[in-house]
Amino acid sequence: MSFDILTDVMDQVRLDGTVYFRTVCNGAYAIEIARHGRTPFYAVQEGQCELQLQQTGEVYRAAAGDFLLLPNAAPHVIGSGQSSPVLKLEQWMQLHPMDDKGRVFAISGNGPLTRVTGGFFDTEPVRINPLLRALPAVIHLRGNDAAVQRWLMPTLDFIHAELDHGHHGAQTVLRRLADVLFIQAVRAYAAQQGVAASWLRGLSDRRIALVLSLLHSQFAKPWTLDSLARAVGMSRTSLAVQFKALVGESPMSYLTRWRITRAANRLRSEALSLTQVAESVGYSSDAVFAKAFRRVTGVAPGRYRREPLGPEMT
Repeated sequence: MSFDILTDVMDQVRLDGTVYFRTVCNGAYAIEIARHGRTPFYAVQEGQCELQLQQTGEVYRAAAGDFLLLPNAAPHVIGSGQSSPVLKLEQWMQLHPMDDKGRVFAISGNGPLTRVTGGFFDTEPVRINPLLRALPAVIHLRGNDAAVQRWLMPTLDFIHAELDHGHHGAQTVLRRLADVLFIQAVRAYAAQQGVAASWLRGLSDRRIALVLSLLHSQFAKPWTLDSLARAVGMSRTSLAVQFKALVGESPMSYLTRWRITRAANRLRSEALSLTQVAESVGYSSDAVFAKAFRRVTGVAPGRYRREPLGPEMT
């Protein structure tokens, strides 16, 4: 396909406000992290660490070279895996302040060192994006995967150089490198077997991928199930069944969420009237647009434009 769906979806994520840190630890430690709308990542460069999801108790053990990304900011505890009191991130940072180059040293005794480069992406504005909905609680990429090695270590080296030298434009470069880390991790996940039902899985089927391409490249067109089926040479029934099985929802439901995703970003970033935004994503009626927007996001478009997206709206 000539139309790049992953780029189209990624363009609507709008990572912002990335904060990087570099930790050097030894001994036992456990840090509780629960930050709404702040997507954390951890790249283990030396030693090992353990991440446990608070809601499920699932444990991920990461060794040197591994990369962990929590796309939807799931509350978790990251630590040494040894018995230790759990401290909230703010408490731990008070005990171990960060220096002006993003470094945190928590050294006690002569035990083996663990070095981790990590950070937080700000993905709060549009949590309804199909990309975030399609991703698991944790993406764990292994350092012994040659495909991961090719991009992860060079990217981290570049990040460290910018943090260490602080050249003019460093913050812009670091924001762009955050995009690189995120999109590479998503691409690696999408290439894995066993991807859950989502638009990512839908890309594995030629005809469903074509349907997704049409919905993304021509999202404002007045599509119906009939017109989509004709466009890809499928029956209405086959299209509905296969799309639901692979993507996890109907084509029309997916189209609505994608239109609202784009509309939500335009409401925040462009000086357009509600009518102009509605028309730009395929709605000729303000009332129909407002109803669809409220159904997908939980709030009216006018309120969404005025107010930050709170936990109850995600």
